[in-house]
Amino acid sequence: MTVVAAIRPDSWNLPLFLHVLGATVLFGATATVAVVGFASRSRRDSAPLLFRIAWRTFLLGIIPSWILMRVTAQWILGKEYEDNEPGWVGVGFIVSEGGGLLLIVLGILAWVASRRNGAGKAAVAVPVLASVILIALGVAWFAMSAKP
Repeated sequence: MTVVAAIRPDSWNLPLFLHVLGATVLFGATATVAVVGFASRSRRDSAPLLFRIAWRTFLLGIIPSWILMRVTAQWILGKEYEDNEPGWVGVGFIVSEGGGLLLIVLGILAWVASRRNGAGKAAVAVPVLASVILIALGVAWFAMSAKP
């Protein structure tokens, strides 16, 4: 793998770095929403604060990192694979596009839960949906790094 990195053109470094940065922050922000959501189930007195944190994490962490990850994925794809793309790139597209739709639903649910002070069905759904998204991101992470 280091040989491939050694012969990669320098013009690919920035988009690849930004893609990995966006994906890493996306994973961390989504994990934060999941952990905060599960913590609110056992800390009922802190649920309003925890869901405000989840909502702000969505706005300030998940949305910008998903956009960064997705835009730079297209940027590096245009530089690296002009004609035909390998199968692991398809996995990344499926997870990013499908995950983007799930993230929209997650954001709506986090907003509803924060407006209802961490009570209701939305508060239960937020950590579960965030966990599903984390699993999908883990699959994409494996596909991108192992390139099976």
